[in-house]
Amino acid sequence: MLYELLLENPEIWAAALRLTGAESDALQSNHDRLAGMGQRLMAWQSAGIQMVRWDDDAYPVTLNAHLRPEQRPLFLSHWGDLDLLDLPTVLPLTGDPADDEAKDWTAETLLSLGSEGALPLLVARPGLNAAVARMLMQAEAPLALVVAQGLAAYQPRPALASAIEAGRCLLLSPFRPDQPVSEPNTLVPHAALFAQALANALLVITPPHPQGLLPEQPCFLRPGLPKTVGCQSYYSDPEDFFLRLVETPAAAAAANQPPPALVEASAPDPLPAAPQLSDPEALIRRLSELGNVPEAMKARLRQSAAP
Repeated sequence: MLYELLLENPEIWAAALRLTGAESDALQSNHDRLAGMGQRLMAWQSAGIQMVRWDDDAYPVTLNAHLRPEQRPLFLSHWGDLDLLDLPTVLPLTGDPADDEAKDWTAETLLSLGSEGALPLLVARPGLNAAVARMLMQAEAPLALVVAQGLAAYQPRPALASAIEAGRCLLLSPFRPDQPVSEPNTLVPHAALFAQALANALLVITPPHPQGLLPEQPCFLRPGLPKTVGCQSYYSDPEDFFLRLVETPAAAAAANQPPPALVEASAPDPLPAAPQLSDPEALIRRLSELGNVPEAMKARLRQSAAP
């Protein structure tokens, strides 16, 4: 632990950090506080809560791509299998309250995308997110859930706890694990913005349309919503949606090049079919450098290149 290293060799640290005598004394006097923090970290780890630092290899690549350095959380806490984020994530967004029809369409769409190898991403909040999360867990589908509080203070319901234990669900939080929740929860807006930055693609369920859209983050509209600049209508075929999702932003990121615009503002609706890939194996290799490539994704990419 860090506090043990500091106390075992105080003179080395004092020389390396060029501490004054008073600073060295102050460092040692904080032993109890440092020890307490170390004990809390061990308790969180024993409960299944892990921490990822901004410079760790496991830090989500989408946060680095979608946020400026000063906007990125220094630490993320997670509970569950972080490797689920190797799958491209799709986040549904709502402005106005969603009716039952919108909730059912969202759940069915995310289940279809999940069968193609995508990962539904939700924010733990009442309304559409809670309803869709219950439907996904009932179907035993994979799910990532952003929690608007510290994970050490969060008590998942039995169904959610079982999904985490089974490796199907991942809880994420940009807050300290011991961050309490208040009523009303003022952290929800921040958690929602964090989830939007974490997502590979957005799925707008109800207006108004989201702000701050990025060209490398595809945005799709539920059928029937008015078109807007930066978003396009959702494809009726989840295979088509998924191919565009993994081909455009991920391949461009893997090649370390600016992602091309997904669609021009004046593009007609409905959109044409996804373009045929010329070299799916090269794309699969590039995507593999970013993380695990599901077999379903490989099959779809190879199928799209078939004559």
